[in-house]
Amino acid sequence: MGLPNLKLDDNKVCRLIFDKKFTVDIEASEDLKIVHLYSALCTIPPRDKENLYESLLEATLFGRGTGGAAFGVDVEMGEILLCRTLEMEKTDYQDFVNILESFVNHVEAWTEKIDKGEYSRDRRGPSSTPSPSTKKKTDDNIDREAPPPGFIRA
Repeated sequence: MGLPNLKLDDNKVCRLIFDKKFTVDIEASEDLKIVHLYSALCTIPPRDKENLYESLLEATLFGRGTGGAAFGVDVEMGEILLCRTLEMEKTDYQDFVNILESFVNHVEAWTEKIDKGEYSRDRRGPSSTPSPSTKKKTDDNIDREAPPPGFIRA
């Protein structure tokens, strides 16, 4: 990877910073069999977070919008994270490099999307709340992306 001095610290963690703004932590389990990649994307918004959470959950479904990673909330730190777990016995060097590159690309894309507020699928705006009588109709009219060809959900 061109980082000859890269290694885990005494806590089995190392931090990479890409483009001076995207941080990815690599943390190994005690036995070094599992490695977690994670990055804090943003702080948890104080309000109107439902659209963000819905967008993150939708992207996590089958890893379609995350490259196989998943979103999580660290309530203690007040952050939304993107994370991915790797079994090192099943991951060779090139797999690791490819997964890390994909992970960083998703961190960058989601950070920018969140910063710009482009995650919102609700076109009515954050201050508009549907009444109970119109909510079902609104939910029924949400356009959903069709699954890819050959996709089967049992």
